[in-house]
Amino acid sequence: MRHPKRPSGSRILVATTLAIAFRAPFVAGQSYGTNDQTLTIGMAEAPLTSAGFIDTDGYLYDTGFDEPGPPFVVPLHLPDGAEVRQVCAYANDLHADTSAMLSLIAVKLVPGGGGDPYVLTIPGSAIQTTPGAGYSSYCTGSMAYTLRNAVDLDGDQVPDNTVYFLKVEPGYHGGIGAVLVTWGRQVSPPPDTPTFGDVPANDVSFPHIEALAASGITAGCGGGNYCPNALLTRRQMAVYLAKAFGLHWTD
Repeated sequence: MRHPKRPSGSRILVATTLAIAFRAPFVAGQSYGTNDQTLTIGMAEAPLTSAGFIDTDGYLYDTGFDEPGPPFVVPLHLPDGAEVRQVCAYANDLHADTSAMLSLIAVKLVPGGGGDPYVLTIPGSAIQTTPGAGYSSYCTGSMAYTLRNAVDLDGDQVPDNTVYFLKVEPGYHGGIGAVLVTWGRQVSPPPDTPTFGDVPANDVSFPHIEALAASGITAGCGGGNYCPNALLTRRQMAVYLAKAFGLHWTD
């Protein structure tokens, strides 16, 4: 059965839709959108050393008894530009005098020509358990920290190639089971100078259209313009969507 044709939307509507990438609520496992997403990191994923072990409860414990061993470091797999909004941890603190601790860290990659390493604890990401509380959960307050693959970590005015990790210190009488990182994608900040002559900086869709242009999804309609009020054909929609989602199959 054929469905009746619907009127084409405008370029400005598609720009907003693609740049926000479906703001409607998604179930767990979503890949796109600016709503909250949750990355769950089980401590069984932690690279183990002689100082730690995974017990039958799935928690990571330190084998030290007189003093804690070195921290465990787990990669934080999030895309460039992701905004970390909260960190929560499930822990088991067994001793009234000690705490387990964890935080997110940014690490400067030292180039082949040498240089000094640098580690930055992401502000607001640190968690410390309550001594002797047993099994419990802990969360940071609301955060808004953007992860970038190249950022000036050490304040020398030069962007550094950067990677991010979860630093875990279970303590010698405690364990960490899992960490939940709440994060979200963002629309890129627009440039100071508009790319298109017909989309000024005070246009409500200026940042969304600029995000499409910066990502290579659109080059406008020619003549330095975007034609924000022009109708969109199904052919043009296919180009937008295929570029936006990088649609590709090898079969």
